[in-house]
Order: sequence, then C-alpha cells, then structure tokens
Amino acid sequence: MMKTSLLAISAALLFFSFTKNPDYQYGYVKNIAELNAAIDSASPGDEIIMANGEWKDVQIKFVGYGTEKQPITLKAETAGKVLISGVSDLKLGGDYLVVSGLHFTNGYSPSHAVVEFAINKDTVANHSKLTNSVILDYNKPQKNQTDLWVLFHGRHNELEGCYIAGKANRGPTVRIDLAGNHSVKNYHKITNNYFGPRPPKGGPSAETIQLGNSYTSMAPSYTLVQHNFFDRCNGEVEVISSKTNFNEFRNNVFYKSEGSLVTRHGNYCIMDGNYFIGDKNSEQIGGVRLIGTGHWVTNNYFF
Repeated sequence: MMKTSLLAISAALLFFSFTKNPDYQYGYVKNIAELNAAIDSASPGDEIIMANGEWKDVQIKFVGYGTEKQPITLKAETAGKVLISGVSDLKLGGDYLVVSGLHFTNGYSPSHAVVEFAINKDTVANHSKLTNSVILDYNKPQKNQTDLWVLFHGRHNELEGCYIAGKANRGPTVRIDLAGNHSVKNYHKITNNYFGPRPPKGGPSAETIQLGNSYTSMAPSYTLVQHNFFDRCNGEVEVISSKTNFNEFRNNVFYKSEGSLVTRHGNYCIMDGNYFIGDKNSEQIGGVRLIGTGHWVTNNYFF
C-alpha cells in the first residue's frame, strides 16, 4: 500500500513538473528581458501583457506560432498607456499573432520600419494583426532619411483600428511588399484606420499607402483597403499608390487630402463607395487617377 501511494505521488509530481503553470497563460511582463522570455515560451492561446509605462529603446521580435482559434497575443496592460519610445521597433514572425494597444511616440525606428510583418527574409508573419495601436510623429532625425511605419510581408495580415499620423520624413507610411513567393496573393487587409495629417514632403516617396512597387507591379496582391479615414494626407500627389493587381479600395474617406487614389501600375482594381472631400483651400485635391486596364470605378462621391 505504501509503495503504491509513493508511486502515485511521484507520478503526480512528474505530471505537474511538465505541465505549464496556468497563470503563465496571462503573462505580465515589466521589462524587455521578461518580454523576450515570455515570447520564447509562448504557446497557442497565450496572452503576453506589457506593463503600463514607458518602454524605451526596445527592439521587439515577436516570433510565435498560434492557430486560427488560439492566436498568441501581445497587448498593452491598458490600451494607449504602453509607450514605445526612443530607438525602438517591432517585428513579427510566425503565424496567428496579434499585437494590440501599443503607442509609438517620442522616438524613431532603428531599422527601415517601425512595425514589420517579418523578422528577416526567411521568417515572415502570416495571419497576423496590428490593432488598436498608435504611431504618432515617430520620425527619423533627418527628414531625408527613409523608413516606413508599417511594412507588410507574408500573407493574410491586417492593420486594423489604428491611429497613424505625422509622418514627415521620406518613405510611404504603409507599404505592401510582394518580393518573394511568400508575399504574392497575400490578401492583406488595411481597415478601419485613421491616417492623420502628413505634411507635404516635396517630390515622390511620401505616399500614405503604397501597394507593391515597379518591380512587382504585375504580381497579384488582392489587398483590401476599406473603411479608412485619410485626413489631410498631403505627403505627395499619390495618397494611395496601387502598383499591383486585383486590389480593392472600398468605403474610404479622403478629407482635404491633396493627392489622389492612383492605380500607378497593375490592373483589375476596384474603387467603390469612396468619398473625396475638399474645399476652396484644397486646390491640389485629387480623386481617382487610372493607369492600366480592367479597373472598376463605381459609387464614389467627389465634392
């Protein structure tokens, strides 16, 4: 009897030693070392919660492999109160990752993007999302230095419900990159965001959204840009530059934005239900400019 009980106790202790502490599912981290450890240990369904306050000079590499029903989430303790500042950036790699509630301010990226859906060319993100976050005035020290604020790679990624404003240096605010087989036919979504004022840069390379580039202009993207508000996005003459095939632009508002929605390269795009609103002080206001073939322009309002 004694031997049987000892065996049972030993088996139970062994089981618990290999079972994840259920409290870790909601991992609360207060510094970059704890954050890196939590990311390394994260499993599908886990939430990593960043403590409120200033996180200065942090380079976050969020690598993980969640599932459709159990994504891995990196979120602020309180949305808007986790301030990412100084020389900082965020890179995502893996599957089914969610980042929510971060606020990038008072700094700039040490790399070519503030938020990038890739760790490197071999490790990209898929089925991942940046949501309910802010990037505000997060500019490089020199105006002629180039970067992007959100750079898409991979497939089925999303920028949703974010506040993005004040980009003053060279480079599109958001770019969809189609280089490599892992990024074509990507079905990305840019939805329900506020793109705030962007001052005129003078010359090109100051789009608010650029989909592809001249080198990948004949590739199919299937990106959806929908329900966004473009408020005085005056960086250059193309507020949106579509340079790939099969993109859709639906139900967006362009308010006093001195530029146009342009199908710069590529074909077979849809522009439906958008509002273009200017006034007598917006002499450079644009509408839709078409290049290529097979486009549909329907149900738009120009004022």
